[in-house]
Amino acid sequence: MKRVATVLILFLFTAIGCRSPEGFEHRLTHQNPCFKSIASTQVDSLERISEANTIDQYVQLCLERNPQISEAFHRVEAIRHRIPQSHSLPDPIVGTTTFLSPVQTAAGKQTFGLGIQQKIIHAERRATQISIIREELAAAEADLIRVHLDLAYQVKMACFQLLFVRQSIAITEAEIESLKQIADVILRQYEVQASVTQQDVLNVQIEQSKLDNDLTRLLDREKKHRARLARLTHLSPASNLEILDSLKTSEYELDLEALTSRAIASRPELHAQLANMRRDRKKIHLADLQKKPDFSIGMNWISTSDEGISPLANGQDALSLGIGFNLPIYRNRIRSAVCEAKAISAATNNRYASLQDQITEEIFSLIAKAESERTILELLQQDIIPKANRTLELAIDEYANGDAPYVQLIEDWRSLLRYRLSEARSMTEIHLTLASISRSVGEIDELTDESLAPNRSAFEE
Repeated sequence: MKRVATVLILFLFTAIGCRSPEGFEHRLTHQNPCFKSIASTQVDSLERISEANTIDQYVQLCLERNPQISEAFHRVEAIRHRIPQSHSLPDPIVGTTTFLSPVQTAAGKQTFGLGIQQKIIHAERRATQISIIREELAAAEADLIRVHLDLAYQVKMACFQLLFVRQSIAITEAEIESLKQIADVILRQYEVQASVTQQDVLNVQIEQSKLDNDLTRLLDREKKHRARLARLTHLSPASNLEILDSLKTSEYELDLEALTSRAIASRPELHAQLANMRRDRKKIHLADLQKKPDFSIGMNWISTSDEGISPLANGQDALSLGIGFNLPIYRNRIRSAVCEAKAISAATNNRYASLQDQITEEIFSLIAKAESERTILELLQQDIIPKANRTLELAIDEYANGDAPYVQLIEDWRSLLRYRLSEARSMTEIHLTLASISRSVGEIDELTDESLAPNRSAFEE
């Protein structure tokens, strides 16, 4: 009877092991709730809105809706779920033995055996593995913060570029009206003065057509930047996204030492690298722990029949207990693993120092760029644009009196248009640079007097 039961068990295991993979795949996809939930997942329809927000409100909207944040968060959760897995021991192994030729003993025939074995990993090794996972978790949490910072910077960049394009559209539309006035002057002069030819009239009409083309390209760029902002905030590209803020100059003082200290204390990349450094040091210890053996505990039960060679056969089943462990005798392999872990740790330490240097250089370059753009903007606003505006007014009057050629009039008008666009571009670059400095420092919000001061407690820690 026991032999028949054993054959049935073997047949069952063989049937399960040899079952078609396609059958398992079909069952997982259509019956397992985990696979069904994944298979039924659909992309949510993007919401379409029509409202006005500040740049900070768009940043918060992005941090609430952008799927990249959810992706990074679930990666953190995935690592967190590895901790209880490391706490657990490996699954015990159950084995059966069927003696096709029964073993004859004095107590009776042995025809069937059942055994169970449990591997016990060294407690210190398990604790070290768990500690390594916790460091990887800390690095993943720092990367989640980095995703927040990157998305906030991208939203600010999209908003400021959108503001620049819209201001360029406003400037171009104003210049179209200005050029209409110049065209009226030229047309009147053409009607009353012989020195003004029809060529001047046609040339100014060509300039008007060029402005119309520029306006069309700016409107196309406005749609692209609006679509980018909608993507970052997980909204429909057709949403009418208005920005309450405007491009304007602001007073600010940038302290290289304070910003660098703040960045070293707050940058998530550095926090992640510190976690990697701690992880690699623990990996050295884990490699060294290979010198300590793991244990295996097993128990075996052997069925014994009542009929034996000895007249005193009692048919009692046999029960055995076994303890085993590995012998870490191959020291060269262990030493090589320790040396490998040390080399990786040294590389990680150098990577941290390199990141510090990159952050310092990045902040220094951004401060220099902000100061340069501020100087250019002040020169445009206080000197160049007022003079260019006055020059155009004089050129119009002189052309009306016949004292200035058409070429000079149009060149003065073009120069003023370029300077006004340069003013808007300089203001945009200043805002983008300040947003870059905020990202380099590790701050989502705009730079303030408080953010310029180093976080002493975090820095000292």
